[in-house]
Amino acid sequence: MHLERDEFEVTFDASQIDEQKIIETIDKTGFKATLVASRANVKTPDETSENEFILPQGFKILDDAFAKAQKENKPLLIDFYAEWCVPCQRMEKETFADAKVKEILQTVILLKVDTDKEPQLAEKFGVVGLPDFRLIKPDGKEFRRLRGFQTAENFTKDLEEIIQVTKK
Repeated sequence: MHLERDEFEVTFDASQIDEQKIIETIDKTGFKATLVASRANVKTPDETSENEFILPQGFKILDDAFAKAQKENKPLLIDFYAEWCVPCQRMEKETFADAKVKEILQTVILLKVDTDKEPQLAEKFGVVGLPDFRLIKPDGKEFRRLRGFQTAENFTKDLEEIIQVTKK
């Protein structure tokens, strides 16, 4: 349960209960249920084929940031946010203000995307909640997705991991 995001996650054994049954049960309580991922369709970056994720084209801010990432051989970190998003505001005040996070952000190209100003771009990436971070390798392959508030420690760990992968 993530109260700062006003959402909760349900993990279950698909051999014991049907996903649709869980969604119907949650809907009956008055909450809106959305299936974000199931074990059947979750893939790690290593399992994702090269042709599955195609970096959307035709979005100037994305095209410019990706070109810079390729030129500098750095990963691209896309931060989908909105000004009204409380966890996004918390990320700015706590996580992005952290000295170690600031230091490691120097090793990536950071693209901040306001989903209210760029809703089509957020839709192309399948953004369903905020904040939503996408780590893209310089070759255009998505490496990792991070959703919701991230502590400075966890955020740093994930960024360090993609930097190591990029150097290989």
